[in-house]
Amino acid sequence: MRSLKQKKYRREYQSFVIEGVRSIQSAIEDNVRFESVFLSSDFEQDRIPELKKIPSNIIHDIPQSTMKKISSTSTSSGVLAVTQLPKYKEFSFDENAIYLDGISDPGNMGTILRTASWFGVKQIILSKGCIDPFNAKVVSSAMGAHFQLNFLDSFSLFDLSGYKIIGTSSTGTPINEYVDRNDKWVLVMGSEAHGISDSIDKTLTDKLAIPKNGKGESLNVGVAMGIFLYYLVQ
Repeated sequence: MRSLKQKKYRREYQSFVIEGVRSIQSAIEDNVRFESVFLSSDFEQDRIPELKKIPSNIIHDIPQSTMKKISSTSTSSGVLAVTQLPKYKEFSFDENAIYLDGISDPGNMGTILRTASWFGVKQIILSKGCIDPFNAKVVSSAMGAHFQLNFLDSFSLFDLSGYKIIGTSSTGTPINEYVDRNDKWVLVMGSEAHGISDSIDKTLTDKLAIPKNGKGESLNVGVAMGIFLYYLVQ
């Protein structure tokens, strides 16, 4: 169990951990099949009525001390589940997508996944520099969004035709003035520290900006993506 905190073991065993009441509830609602569910001795199952749908033979009561050892959080919620690692998908040319270019912060990645799910954009393309989306902190931050998305890696934007490749830039066209909306687009979000890489910048067909009315150096990447998606999915 504790080995699943490391990426290499998640890939070896093709499993990852979901933790927390809301994440577990969301996974059950999305018909996720659990390999095991662990409850600490003081956890009240009524907090997750949906647990009644889970076969009792895979639900295990464990001491609080054991839960603290296997939990990835400093204050465990008392419920934890193991499920299969989703398979990476092929690009669907019938859908729009988000390309994440070197997103390394787990909190930002989790926010991005939750936001993508909210706006109904299912395809998430990950560059090599991205944090593993099944990292425990990402999973916790995403609040169950993983099961509503399709993940792709090692995909080249140069292979796309008929798509707008939209990047973010402080000098770009204000998003609220952008009217040339194509039915098909890929929104590129750059890393927190370095922005969009030079190689990806060459693929962009459009550059858009969020107008600033107040002060501040920049927006959080997850917040910025939410604003872009609000306009793009209209």
